[in-house]
Amino acid sequence: MTFHALQATRFPLASRSNRLIGQFIDGIIAVVPIVLAGVVTAFAGAPGILMLVAGIAWALFYNLFADGLNQGQSFAKRWLGMQVIDATTGAPCTFGQSFVRNLLLAILGPIDWIFIFGERRQRLGDKAAGTIVIAD
Repeated sequence: MTFHALQATRFPLASRSNRLIGQFIDGIIAVVPIVLAGVVTAFAGAPGILMLVAGIAWALFYNLFADGLNQGQSFAKRWLGMQVIDATTGAPCTFGQSFVRNLLLAILGPIDWIFIFGERRQRLGDKAAGTIVIAD
């Protein structure tokens, strides 16, 4: 049995559809504070601008580092029963790995997702960070 086959047995990969749904949910979690701050800014003026800056900071932090939270689970991954792990060791995703995998997604957008159709269902960000997404 090859290493990849052994790994797939030990760590069942998350489905592509759950990963896409999770990405969508995480996007909403990241953007909602910005939208709320925008509404407050429209009605309250200057105090809302501080909220808008905080909302943008939250979105950047969450989009880049969420997979390093809580044993390699963003909020959506936890809800959907997925986890990001190191492809070699099986350890939960670190904040550094989360940054690498999600920075490439931010830069490449949908192009990064094309690679999820490979055997190990890894986006380019996963390959660069050395991670896989498993069903929990």
